[in-house]
Parts: sequence; structure tokens; C-alpha cells
Amino acid sequence: MEHGADAIVVGRVDVGDADRIMRFLTADHGRLDLMARGARTSRKRFGPALELGTRVFVVWRRGRGDLPSLDRCDPIAMPRRAREGYDRVVLLAYGCELAYALSAAGQGNEKLFRLLLAWLDLLEADAEPGHAARVAFEAKALTFSGLTPALTRCPVCGEPFEGEVRFDPEAGGGVHLGCGPGKVVDATVLAVLDTLRRTALADVGPIELPKAGRWLLADFVEHHHRARMRSRALLDTMEGA
Repeated sequence: MEHGADAIVVGRVDVGDADRIMRFLTADHGRLDLMARGARTSRKRFGPALELGTRVFVVWRRGRGDLPSLDRCDPIAMPRRAREGYDRVVLLAYGCELAYALSAAGQGNEKLFRLLLAWLDLLEADAEPGHAARVAFEAKALTFSGLTPALTRCPVCGEPFEGEVRFDPEAGGGVHLGCGPGKVVDATVLAVLDTLRRTALADVGPIELPKAGRWLLADFVEHHHRARMRSRALLDTMEGA
């Protein structure tokens, strides 16, 4: 029995000499891993549709192994400007990897799917996304995945933040100095992160992000993902972590 869905290519893993496991994000099925047999030896079968960040319509069926087999992958929209410069390529890879890390197999998440589409659109715009846009993307992705970080009120005592606070992913985000461990930051930094979380990606440009807030949410994502994201190393180098 065949199944189909609108999807975004978010990753791949080479298998053997000829095959690839293709990773997709869908609105209705969440993350979707499909076996693309012969994808490494025959470019004619899928063409450029398996490139990272491409929006596609995928058709799959139950395969011989544990993973369903990718039967067809028809491109809908392909990144162009996002592949022209190193910085945009890194941001493309990071956005796709982060969305995959925060999604779940078999659990639809239309908001996360639409967010990744908005990120891809931003990468096609004239102005290259800055630190604030990337952090806004992280904040929204966490929220749409049910992992909204505490940025305005302490989850331990329930009181609002002011002055110096701590940021601890294990505690769920910000906490008061006496409520838990973590990195010490000013509450105004967390307030900016919350503003970014609530601002449309296309409107983030004028918002100034303090340097102390650049990596808090990336660390938060990796804590909940329980793994270091591969594209994070490139991002750290690009942004001068």
C-alpha cells in the first residue's frame, strides 16, 4: 500500500554502496525516514529532489527491511540562494537538522513544518539571516515541539525574573539564583529571547540580540536532543562562538 505526503528533505545517511536513508519532515507524519534504494548509484531515479532543504511530494510503501521504501520524490521547491554562499549553506543545514531533532516519528506537527518553510524562505531573501533570526527559529521550534523554555518566570518558585538569573536546560530554562544551578545571565537577555520567540521570522531583523543570549537555546536544543548536532560545529565557527 502506498502513502504520500508533502515533505522537506532534512537529512540523509549513506547505507552500503548504493542506498541512502533519506530523512524528511512532514506536517502529518512528523519525521519520516525512508530507504532510497539505488540513490547513490543512479542520479536519474530521484534527480535533484533529494537535496537538503528541497520541498517535495514523497510516495512510499512498506519495504523489505525495517524502513519503508521511497518510491517517488517529486520536487515542489528547491533552495537556490541558500546554496550560493557558505554562511547560508550552514544555516540551511542547521535549520534542517534542528527541525529533525525536535520532531518525532508518527507525530504530526504542522507548526514545525511551516516554521521550517519560513526559515527556508528567509534564506532565499536578499538579506542573510543574522544571529537574532537564528535564535528566533530555535525558540519557535522548541515551542512548537512542546519544549518552551522558561524565559520570563521561574519554573521553580513561579516568580517573574529580574536582575541576574541562571539558565539551566535541565530545569527548563531560566531559574532564580537561589532556585537552581546554571549559567548566570541578566534577566533582560531572557526577555529578548522571549521577544524573539513571539516575533515572526520575517520581522526579527531590527531586534538586537545580546551576545550572552546567542547560544543559550542552541544548548537547550542539544540537551533535549541528547546529542551534539553535527551542523553546530560549522555554526560555531561561522558565528565565532
